[in-house]
Amino acid sequence: MNVLLLLFVGLPLISSLRLQGVAVKGKLHCGGTILRNTKVKIYDLDRNPGDADDLLDEGYTDRDGLFSLDGTTRELTDIEPVLYIYHDCDDGIRPCQKRVTIDVPTKYIHHGKATVWYDIGEIDLKNTFPNQGRSCEH
Repeated sequence: MNVLLLLFVGLPLISSLRLQGVAVKGKLHCGGTILRNTKVKIYDLDRNPGDADDLLDEGYTDRDGLFSLDGTTRELTDIEPVLYIYHDCDDGIRPCQKRVTIDVPTKYIHHGKATVWYDIGEIDLKNTFPNQGRSCEH
């Protein structure tokens, strides 16, 4: 009986979840120094209590400071994608890392296959950013 209830209630909900994602790329440096092996992640922020943010993709910058991430999730509502950059640029020996948050515009949301990438260009992380904090977990 519970299985039938799950089928009648759960299947319409599951089928209404839409595949959504974003693709982000860019280049990172600190002053004149290329930032190699810098952690970057894209998330879908979930504002509902009890609903954890969804990690879409993660990686590191390459030897030239370049990165590219592309990831998806299934959500009932529109995703709210952000890029997190974790770094120690111009940070001395302070514990944890700086975390810069960059909102990804909704026009870059795709439905399973990226056709347009959000290119953040070259970013100098020596600058201070409005959405900058610290993170000990990444």
